[in-house]
Order: sequence, then structure tokens, then C-alpha cells
Amino acid sequence: MALFLFAACWLVVGAGLSTLASIKLHAPGLFASCPSLTYGRVQPAAWNALVFGFAIPVGLGVALWITARLSGTMLLGGRGIVIATVFWNLGLVIGLLGILAGDSTGVESLELPLYASPILFVAYAAVAVWGPVTFSLRRTPEVYIAQWYLLGALFLFPWLYGAASLMTVVAPLRGVLQAAAQAWFLHNLLTVWLGFVGLGTLFYFIPKLTANSVQNRNLAIFGFWTLALFGGLGALQRCHGGPFPAWMLSLGVVGSVLTAFPLLAVLMNLVPVLRGGGGTARAGVTLKFVTVALAFYGLAGFVTVANSFTFLRRTTQFTLFNVALDQMTLLGFFTLAMLGALYEIAPCLVRTPWPAPRWVKLHFAVATLAAVVIAVAFGAGGVVQGLAINDATLPYFAVVKRYLPFAATGTLAWLLVLVGALLLALNFARLVAVHCRQTCIPALKGWFRAESVPSEVKA
Repeated sequence: MALFLFAACWLVVGAGLSTLASIKLHAPGLFASCPSLTYGRVQPAAWNALVFGFAIPVGLGVALWITARLSGTMLLGGRGIVIATVFWNLGLVIGLLGILAGDSTGVESLELPLYASPILFVAYAAVAVWGPVTFSLRRTPEVYIAQWYLLGALFLFPWLYGAASLMTVVAPLRGVLQAAAQAWFLHNLLTVWLGFVGLGTLFYFIPKLTANSVQNRNLAIFGFWTLALFGGLGALQRCHGGPFPAWMLSLGVVGSVLTAFPLLAVLMNLVPVLRGGGGTARAGVTLKFVTVALAFYGLAGFVTVANSFTFLRRTTQFTLFNVALDQMTLLGFFTLAMLGALYEIAPCLVRTPWPAPRWVKLHFAVATLAAVVIAVAFGAGGVVQGLAINDATLPYFAVVKRYLPFAATGTLAWLLVLVGALLLALNFARLVAVHCRQTCIPALKGWFRAESVPSEVKA
């Protein structure tokens, strides 16, 4: 609950900062007199709020809950997890204030200052370690497909974050190798870490809510290991057109194409599950969230594979199209999967239904629309922008004018994300308030009554 509560708050902050950053793309004069609100500071602050404030905490919460459920045992380290969560958020606040104050590292997706990173690293380890510990005490000998993905994600992030910080910030590599290390981290974060957590969530909730089982376990094993082995190799496709050795760019293309195998394995396993089950009575909106998340996972995967080829990359490189792919993964696949899981798990934890069920349905509609709008607007805008860039007869400002309408549409998408985040945060606050009113307040009243009874009456 601590992880979910902080994640809901950070989703509001990240969506608000992203909206402001998007507005400044077509209205750069807004807050121009305030150095802390320039685009170069607001945009990285928004990205880090969404990833480190929302995505990672909510992913950890879902992973720990599913691991405990499938292990048939209680989650260990409850108080330690809460304390570590507080320190995680403290480190993130320090890092974001550093970014807004101009103390960013300048490395894309790793902008948090060096004095904030150790706090996050230690706090993550203190939370994630209880997943494997709980799994080791499981009562069922079988290891479920969801557990493979989630445990893999718990082990993966410290290595990714530690290695990337070392190679780009602490002891930076020379020349283009530093940019390659940054691309490696960003691609692995989006494709592998978010992929592992999101797919683990889908492999748990889709069979559970449809009352149907995954038929091909061997295919699931194949999908897991191919994503683990090939998912990070496609990072160098992001560097196409840069001063990199040809073999590195070729490896990026090969790695991206090979990710089609785990993508097909996942779809061949989960799509029949959706077709074969009509949904249980309590599936509700959660099944809609995870179904749309699966659709976005397939769409983003196939477009990424196609975009890795040189003849397409020449048009889409250094454009909004690449942002569309990243947001399809972050907002379309991962966020929708986590929201579906959160709306299912939180009432189970407090044994209280959502106070405003209509808000949950409205949030689903708003979040799905936001993901579709940003994917279509930035995808189409990236193609238009790429064609204009490759037209040598067009001046720079003509290129800018062509993609500005699409950037303005992106602002609409982020406003929708912000509206959905506010619905979640308010609904979550009401859920906690109802739970406290039903359990905490009566318990306190009973305690005070017991204290007020004279000792001779107690005797």
C-alpha cells in the first residue's frame, strides 16, 4: 500500500510536469523568466518522476504481491519495505529538486544527480530483496510463468542502473561509448525491465480473470529467455546516423529483429487465453486494462522491429516517432497493465471496494485514449518531421512548423494522463479514508474505552 500510494502521487506529479514540458514545445515563452521551469529542466524532471516515481514503485508493489500470492505465503519484511519506500521517495525528491536547480548529470534518462542515486540504489535493494526471500519459502513447488518474469525484473534493475551510472556518470566512458552506454540503459529499461514486470502482470491476471490457463508452457519459457537474451541487444538502433562503428549499428538491427521471437511467443500464449475465456464475474475493468496493455505491447513490438531497418530509420531517426515508440511502451503497455493490477490489488489489501467505481471506468477510458492519442500524434508527426528533415530544400523553421501541430496534440494526450492520474489519486485517498474509518477509528475507540474503565471493574 505504501508503494502504491506514493506511486499514485508521483503519477500526478509526472503527468503535470509532462504537460508543462509539452506546452513549452509550442509555447516556449511560458515561464521563460523562471530558470527552473525551462524545457531542459522540466522534461527530465517529468521523465524521472514517471519512471522512478511511478513505474518502478508500482512495479515493485505488483511484483511483491503476485510473488507472495503464487508462493502461497506471507510477504516478509513489511516494515523494512515501508521504511525503504520512504527513503526511495526522499532520494527521488532530492534528485528532482537537483534537476530543477540545474544540477542534472546531462545524461538522458540518467539525469538524477550523483548524490541522489545511492539513496535510490540502496532503497531499491532493501525492497526488492524480499521478493526472492518470499519466493524461497514458497509452499508450492511449481514456478509459475509470472514469477519468472517478476523475479527476473527484481534482479535486473540494480545491474542496469548500477552499470549505466558507473559508465556514464561516475567514471564516464570516452567518446561515443558513453552515448552507447546511455542508449543501452534506456533500451533495457523500456524493453526488458518494464517488459518483464508488465508481462509478469499479464501472465498472472489474464488467465486468472478469464478462468482459462496458458496452454504452452514451453513456448512461455522460450519467450522469457529470448527476451532476456536479445531484448537489450537492440539498444544501438537508437544510435543510427551517429558516429558509431558499423558493427554496433548492425548488432542493434539484429537485436531488434530477434525481439520478434519473444513478442510472438507472448501473443501466441495470451491471445488464445483471452479468446477461450469469457471472464469471471469479478473480472471487471481490470481485464480491460490488461487486454489493452497486451494490444499495445504487440503493436509497439512490431513497430519497433520494423523501425530497426535502415530504410525506415532514415526517415524516423531523431524525430517524434521514437518518442511515440517509447510512450507506447511506457503509457500504453506498462502503465495500463499496472493500473489494472492496482485497481485489482488495492481493494484486496484493505478488504474495501473502491468508493467511486465509476471513476475507475472513466480512468480506463481516459488512459486508453491518452495512449492512443500520443501514439498516433507522435507517430504521424515523426514521419512528417522526418520527411521534412530529409528535404534539403526546406529551411529549419519550415520543418519546425510542420511538427508543431503534432506536438500540440501531444499536450492533449498529457492532459488526459493528468486527468486520469487525479482520478486515481482521489479515489485512492477515499479508499484509504474509508478503510481507516471502518477499521482504525473503531479500534482506537475500543482502546480508549478499555483505558477509561476503572481497574476494579476490569478485575
